[in-house]
Amino acid sequence: MTPEALPGEDQPVLVFHDVVKVYPLKAGDVTALNHISFAVNRGEFISIMGPSGSGKSTLLNLMGCLDTPTSGDIFIGGIRIGDMSDVELTNLRRDHIGFIFQYFNLFPLLNVIENVNFPQMLKSRAKVDEKKAVAVLRAVKLDEHLYVHTPLELSGGQQQRVAVARALINDPDILLCDEPTGNLDSKTGASIMELMAELNRNGTTIIVVTHDPRVASYTNRTIQIVDGRIES
Repeated sequence: MTPEALPGEDQPVLVFHDVVKVYPLKAGDVTALNHISFAVNRGEFISIMGPSGSGKSTLLNLMGCLDTPTSGDIFIGGIRIGDMSDVELTNLRRDHIGFIFQYFNLFPLLNVIENVNFPQMLKSRAKVDEKKAVAVLRAVKLDEHLYVHTPLELSGGQQQRVAVARALINDPDILLCDEPTGNLDSKTGASIMELMAELNRNGTTIIVVTHDPRVASYTNRTIQIVDGRIES
């Protein structure tokens, strides 16, 4: 049974089927991913680990629809992304995928509320729901007196909480996290991972790309990737 044939609630939220990614270079083609297949069910909390150059970043880019495979199929919510136009892929990223990065990627001139509301503005192109922004900021346990501050007035941990709230504002199907604690001290990083675990317990599907076993210990399943292949 293909992902498209499954009932909505039973569908894996993400499927890679025999995915290959090759980068053509003058010195010779580089195979970053070599026949990768796996599925992520709704509500899972997964870490993806591997040494530098193993293909983690390529895998993250494909999961986030920031790149397309050389061959093979990727399904998100049962939709084959290879059949989608650039505009449709942009809308898919905006509406169904939340991104959290190591370096936060917040807008320095916008305050906390404005940063969190930005994806809503892109989606609706109309008045945003500020109550929803406040709700997600409360969910990530950011103190209310910080909502009018800009990112440069916040600590690293506080900035990452804002980034998590921004990623959640459009109710994504998947939360993709690229080394989310890599720019934080160990205590702050642990508090962010505890927040992620709580979000997952409340139903959010989370995939964390990391090199840190401490981060992976919070997840329920680890996918090891080496030389572009998944290790069994």
